[in-house]
Amino acid sequence: MACINTFAQDVITKKDGKKLEVIIKRVTKNKIEYTLFNDPNKVEYTIDKVLITNVQFAFKQKGLDVKDPEKNPYYFTEDKINNVLLNFSAFTGNTLAIAYERALLPGQSIMSEIKIYGAGSTPNLETGRSGVGLDIHYRLKTKSFFSNKEYRPKHILHGPYFAPMIGFSMGTIKEKYYYQNSSKDLKHTGFHFGLQYGNQWIIQRKISIDASFGYHYFFGSTSGNNENNTLKLGNMIGNNNKLFSFNIRVGFLIGKKTYQKK
Repeated sequence: MACINTFAQDVITKKDGKKLEVIIKRVTKNKIEYTLFNDPNKVEYTIDKVLITNVQFAFKQKGLDVKDPEKNPYYFTEDKINNVLLNFSAFTGNTLAIAYERALLPGQSIMSEIKIYGAGSTPNLETGRSGVGLDIHYRLKTKSFFSNKEYRPKHILHGPYFAPMIGFSMGTIKEKYYYQNSSKDLKHTGFHFGLQYGNQWIIQRKISIDASFGYHYFFGSTSGNNENNTLKLGNMIGNNNKLFSFNIRVGFLIGKKTYQKK
């Protein structure tokens, strides 16, 4: 979009309330190029759109209402906003963990993950596991969706994020130690909360690959004993009320392609 004007002034309103009387030369996706109206030298300046709230053109009744493109939901109308994922890290810990993520706003999503202990790959020395868990994550993106090398933004669920989360877990782990010819169990019931950091890649706007790690605090009751009193919650492991998590999730996007702002 280009605007060239030599007879009347345009007005740029900045976020601090200051108004600039200018002649706008060019409007791009992220910037506005202009000269000051009373400048005889016609020196050209550039201002980022994020610094202004409105542009009033000299010969148009309707101005340019400037909004932060990161928060405009209509950039993402072709994106599916629902994501179903399988946690492979939990599966190697004898746990079936299935997650569901939904975009709330550009840059924000919520994810829930249900864990069924004993429905995965059994580790060495473990003879049985049972119980369930539920985790709730609130994801906040930490990087822009927009790239200067691409004409459209990344998928609404794409990119690095940090996620405060809470969870509940109850279950029993049974382990056998052949060198001692003994069996030890550990039962637990409690809650945990923590913070995860990760990155999610959306491939062809259909497939998701998610990798993350985190630190958590567990509080509740435990009974029995196993080696080092280790608490294992599928994708989490630790002791003394401290847990570390590592996740590799693969998923697929479902639902409608239209994102509507409420």
